[in-house]
Amino acid sequence: MNTQTLFKVIGTVLLYLFLQVFIVRNLVFFEVAFCFVYISIILFLPSNTPVSAVLLIAFLTGLSVDLFYNTAGMHASASLLLAFLRSYIIKVLFPTKGLDTELVISLDGMGMERFIRYIVILTFIHHVYLFFLEAGSLNYFLNTSLKVVASVMFTSVVTFLLHVYFKSLQNS
Repeated sequence: MNTQTLFKVIGTVLLYLFLQVFIVRNLVFFEVAFCFVYISIILFLPSNTPVSAVLLIAFLTGLSVDLFYNTAGMHASASLLLAFLRSYIIKVLFPTKGLDTELVISLDGMGMERFIRYIVILTFIHHVYLFFLEAGSLNYFLNTSLKVVASVMFTSVVTFLLHVYFKSLQNS
């Protein structure tokens, strides 16, 4: 990762953390649909980023969110799981490209179907882990499942729209 890419990643991390903590945190629909846009930091890292760097970025991002949400490491652990499984999901969705070549993780680089599938699968993994960890047991299975489904849809749509918006700003 060269210096220019590093500064771009740091700027992206700060932007998404700001969005999460000060804006998106207050977007909750009917106490079941929550938006965790900060996972975009992990989702949109370059595909050839070393796994150790992805894990470190995920941990620090999740820990930062935990500090503002007062959630004692839940976001950090969910982000670590997301970062760990990210490379496997990329290998499954793109068996010919994999992680060795420069797969551009974007709408243009992946195509609409795979890009949406990539976002939804990883968001689902993150949210299942996060919400069931928060629930602490399976006693609230239906309520937690409703939160997962609604939040995956909400987060995926917002993530997609933000990606399209930032790409349009970049191109203009």
